[in-house]
Amino acid sequence: MGELSRKIGEKGEKLVCEFLSIIGWEDFQDDESISCHSPVNHKRPSAKKDRTTHGIDAFFSSRSQLQDFTLENIIMSVKYTNSAYPANPSTKFKEHLKDLAETVECFMKSDLRAQNNDDYEMSGINGANDTGVLFWLSNHKESDQDIVSKVCNINLDKSLSFSTIHVVDNSRAAFIYNSINYIRNNFSEYDYYFHYAFSSSNYKDPDIEKYGSILPVEYLTSNIMPFRLINKSNQKVSFCLTSREEFSEETINRLLYLASDVSQDFTGEFIFLFPEYDVLEHEPILKRAKRLKSDKRKSLNIIVKSYSNDFRNLINE
Repeated sequence: MGELSRKIGEKGEKLVCEFLSIIGWEDFQDDESISCHSPVNHKRPSAKKDRTTHGIDAFFSSRSQLQDFTLENIIMSVKYTNSAYPANPSTKFKEHLKDLAETVECFMKSDLRAQNNDDYEMSGINGANDTGVLFWLSNHKESDQDIVSKVCNINLDKSLSFSTIHVVDNSRAAFIYNSINYIRNNFSEYDYYFHYAFSSSNYKDPDIEKYGSILPVEYLTSNIMPFRLINKSNQKVSFCLTSREEFSEETINRLLYLASDVSQDFTGEFIFLFPEYDVLEHEPILKRAKRLKSDKRKSLNIIVKSYSNDFRNLINE
């Protein structure tokens, strides 16, 4: 059993490492250990002694592209199993979340955080977010892959001290992986980048880019993934949105509005990717949406496709 657990753990580590590379979180630190600052409160239920340390499976830090003058410290926990997700996942989820929340709490007082923040001291950054990411992944393909929807409304322990924790399950990981993989395989003549949305939170920092290779942590739990595709030969730009929601009249109208709003200054070329798109069933809906969205000021070129793949294939890459 010990050997099996070790192999499962190694697969989980490799999968997440490949996944982090795909989303631009390269040069991350792994297997970090930090001191526990609440030995009694953070003591494991089954442990005889007070807690002394917390393990961090992966740590990544970069300048936020969505908040002015802000450093994003990302503390990751990887939970990977060969079994199906629990039918009633609340108890196990609370265990995983509590463990990560306590790690984030002690990270905020750690030497790792202090040293990392010092590294950015001369870059104009004046604040930092300490964000947790829980990768709860299963190798079991037959069980329900969307575990987050089952735990999103549970009551959490009010004693936990953390700002934000993003949860990535099979369904969420598959959406991100399939989106990127489809673009890489089907638009090879383009360089692709994550589009960084501008708002009242990120318009003052001159070092914030409009697009780049690093996925903002906030996008991990978004149902829409925005990309800029730049043609390698002529630098022509297309704006791509991938949707976790199924194709419908409401969804395509919403994406058309969003795409035309955020990209009006750099392109009229739109690509929309959905989990499923059936030409026979959906093309009449698309034609109606395109007709109603017709922009008299410029020509709009709209392409709709379907993506499909399986993020578990990362293990074999």
